[in-house]
Amino acid sequence: MDSFFQTDLSFIVILLLLFLSLVIGIVGGIVGIPLGIIRVPIMNFFGVDFFIAASTNLFASCLGSLSGAIPAYKQKRIIFRIVILIGVPSMIGSFFGGFFADSVSVKLVLLLVASMLVASSFFMIKKAISEIKNISTSIDNLNDGNLSFLRLSSEVTTGFIIGIIGGIIGVALGVLRVPLMIQVLKIRPTLAAGTNLGLSILITSSGFMGHLLSGKVDWFLVALITTPSIFGMYYGSKIGGKFHQGKLRLTIGLVLLFITPLVIYNALNQ
Repeated sequence: MDSFFQTDLSFIVILLLLFLSLVIGIVGGIVGIPLGIIRVPIMNFFGVDFFIAASTNLFASCLGSLSGAIPAYKQKRIIFRIVILIGVPSMIGSFFGGFFADSVSVKLVLLLVASMLVASSFFMIKKAISEIKNISTSIDNLNDGNLSFLRLSSEVTTGFIIGIIGGIIGVALGVLRVPLMIQVLKIRPTLAAGTNLGLSILITSSGFMGHLLSGKVDWFLVALITTPSIFGMYYGSKIGGKFHQGKLRLTIGLVLLFITPLVIYNALNQ
């Protein structure tokens, strides 16, 4: 039974985690990112062991993304070719990252992620403002998933690396993957958001298995965090598909910028 209840939480903390998981789920559904990069530091703040928080988040992100993918599929916002080609190497990387997580310096990995988030948010916000004002490249220059071999190959390689990093720190790292799909592959933000939900299902399930095999799972905490995440991501994804491309890009950029201090805080407390 010990493996089912590894974390001692007060009633107030349980209520806060339920509420925050719902809010994070809604925002994550809108931008197509499970946002475990926020969820993990919050659990750490309330005294949850880092690797318990990581495995909990991976499970919540998996079922939350599955829930969010339902409206995205109905709105035809998932590019399945990209899900498969990028998802498989990302799954492999995520599994090994999760399995060997306790052998790597989490602090260094998180600081690396934080630096990548700063750069991603800067370019996303700058581009979004230009699109909204119609100053620079039109959103018509974005594509619907018809990618060159070179671009797709680079994204597959990057997906594997991001999978390893995400597996280590217990997140799907859609915060890095979505900007890459938009900036490098030139995919429309609404399609990138929907496609990343499909990718997140594969990646988080693989990463969770790596943590499960290492015995770092608290099933009560998993149920506590996952339930509101499922409802939140479904609703967020449903309304996210209706966003203007430029405004959605701006929303993603602002979310990345907001997340960065949390990642740095999490790194410094490792």
